[in-house]
Amino acid sequence: MLYLEWIFLWLVAGERIKGFNISDCFTKKFLWTYSARSEEEFILFCDLPKPQKSHFYDRNQHSLTQGPANLPCSDSKGLSGIQWYLQHKNGDALMEITKNYSHIILDKNTLRFLNMEMNNTGLYICRPRIRSPQDEACCVKMVLEVKPRTNISCANPVPHKKYLLLGSTDSIYCPSLSCQSDVQRPEVTWYRNGILLSEERSNPMLLADIYDYHQGMYICDYTQSDNSSSWTVRAVVQVRTIVKDTTLKPDILEPIKDTLEVELGKPLTLHCTARFGFEKNFKPVVRWYSKDSNQQLEMPNTEMRSVKSTLKDEVIKCVVHFKEVTQRDLLKTFICFALNSIGNTTQSIQLKEKKRVVFLYILLGTTMALAGVLTAGVFIYMYWIEIVLLYRNYQWKDETLGDKKEFDAFISYAKLSSFDSGDSSSLSEETLALNLFPEVLENKYGYTLCLLERDLTPGGVYAEDIVNIIKKSRRGIFILSPNYVNRPNVFELQAAVNLALDDQTLKLILIKFCSFQEPESLPHLVKKALRVLPTVTWRGLKSMPSNSRFWTQMRYHMPVKNSKGCT
Repeated sequence: MLYLEWIFLWLVAGERIKGFNISDCFTKKFLWTYSARSEEEFILFCDLPKPQKSHFYDRNQHSLTQGPANLPCSDSKGLSGIQWYLQHKNGDALMEITKNYSHIILDKNTLRFLNMEMNNTGLYICRPRIRSPQDEACCVKMVLEVKPRTNISCANPVPHKKYLLLGSTDSIYCPSLSCQSDVQRPEVTWYRNGILLSEERSNPMLLADIYDYHQGMYICDYTQSDNSSSWTVRAVVQVRTIVKDTTLKPDILEPIKDTLEVELGKPLTLHCTARFGFEKNFKPVVRWYSKDSNQQLEMPNTEMRSVKSTLKDEVIKCVVHFKEVTQRDLLKTFICFALNSIGNTTQSIQLKEKKRVVFLYILLGTTMALAGVLTAGVFIYMYWIEIVLLYRNYQWKDETLGDKKEFDAFISYAKLSSFDSGDSSSLSEETLALNLFPEVLENKYGYTLCLLERDLTPGGVYAEDIVNIIKKSRRGIFILSPNYVNRPNVFELQAAVNLALDDQTLKLILIKFCSFQEPESLPHLVKKALRVLPTVTWRGLKSMPSNSRFWTQMRYHMPVKNSKGCT
């Protein structure tokens, strides 16, 4: 009767508080029964009525009734925030709950009570933080009564924490109904993580096959009535899904090696990391011990923390810090120790002084030597021809002395006919042979060249003249082009190949003047020569200067000759 009096005072005195009218708020009444020695939680939702519902609160009857009027609430989905207000039982002014308290956590549209306090009894009001003008009276008024549980002699009370084994079948019981007779058991409304489980209406709630998503906070509501009023009795069950307890000892992940190189006088951190299998009553132990010749002691000032946690296992690390490593530490053995209900695992580690100076010198010297060799190799590869030519000038003897040959090189090329319509702006192979070769190889470097138009007396037999000229030459230079391989000039290359097989002093040089396709009629010996003989590529205007790569390669293949013109 006393409770009805202060409820009535709230409803009458709180008609207009804090600038808004609460008399038309949707009203709910909750009863929280507790056990003095249990760690129970409690939840209040701001469950704003949907606009399509036609429930309204009759202040004279203090009960939920049906009526034609709609509550003044628009669609409450997507609300940006909820305002909570509290008025204590003693009649204090209505105050807004704007922050967390030691035992109350404000979380979006819920109030979470971490433990029981008698002063939790009171009037709680919630409403949208951002409202339209027509929603000024949109609110929910919750009357919360907290009182101790009277049936303390219950033989088997239901705990407020429940463990569910994955893959099994189990049930969740509503704690506030655990000691009532079957006759008194009413219909129950269940919530999981604030979401209504509309298909669950019984106590206990049966779970046929347990999965990960069954973990969470479960709330059970049922209605309790007496002669004058009815209340919603609410209880909270914290449910955790688990696997079977491990049958293995802890597994030490760090340290792995039994020695660790350190520097004397420097700070050091040792990590003891162990993986523990799941245990329902999980009491892990991870420690560092130091052992010398006399005794083994637990190391002080260690830090233990969990670094990874999954459903099946948890990784825990114990850390010890050394301000500086001393010579005495090198004489000790440090033991990483991990313990669970199955047994313990250890891993020992010995500190070893690091010999860094000599090692660094050796490493640095080896690295520099390898870098030097690599650099020298790249340089020689890129400038090998230039190096050989430089060496020739100072060390090699003139290979033309005593060979009884008249020419250093015979030049073979395709002569342009009156039917050839080449590009007049580009250099032809005839111009290369008659103008550039004499200008560079003869005039600048002192070689003696044989050109048919210049050095051969007319009137002889062509084939015999070609063979005789090649025999008198130390090198044969052949300027290859489509005109050359498709005309009788290819005979000169064929003759030179045959002569080179018998004359070791005769060497042939191919110049790829432009791209060409080998004709089917080309002699087999010539085709083979095209693949094995040294080839120098003419690159147009880029190759014309006497100091270009083209002329350097040509000099590399020419005979070694001491001449005043060679520079």
